[in-house]
Amino acid sequence: MSNFQTLVKIDNKKLGWYQIIGGIFGILSVLYVIIILPHISRLLYSVYLFFLLFYGYSIFCGTLCLNKTRKALTYSLINQYLQLISIALLGYAFSYISGVYISVGIDLSKSIEATFDFGISKGEILFNSDPNRLELKLNLVALGLIYWIEKQNKLNKIQESTSNIN
Repeated sequence: MSNFQTLVKIDNKKLGWYQIIGGIFGILSVLYVIIILPHISRLLYSVYLFFLLFYGYSIFCGTLCLNKTRKALTYSLINQYLQLISIALLGYAFSYISGVYISVGIDLSKSIEATFDFGISKGEILFNSDPNRLELKLNLVALGLIYWIEKQNKLNKIQESTSNIN
């Protein structure tokens, strides 16, 4: 086995564990909120189920990475793109992050303000909340992982074409 193949396997394992741990933490935080709330509407249950599916998808992607599945990086790339941007516009908001996040953004609600946020696994869907809220955030961790996964995909293609030639 070449040094390149060993390096790719190690990196895929790191990405896999990162996604699994982020997904587990997200599921635990959703379950905690469900347990502590005294009364939950059907709509709210639907929102929580929605996030449980997202966090489950993160665990699925991580498992594919650990099992060295061919499509693991493709699914992981989709997972990271889902986490890249958080938005709040006209009373509606969406944010999904599985794992660590460091977000920078802009808040145009009252004036132009730069924002900075960090934490672990969060999800937010708001309907008709604050119509004056206007925010856009970029998750720098997801951006870095997207860059890394794209680089890995290119390296894998080079490795495959080199092994086909040999």
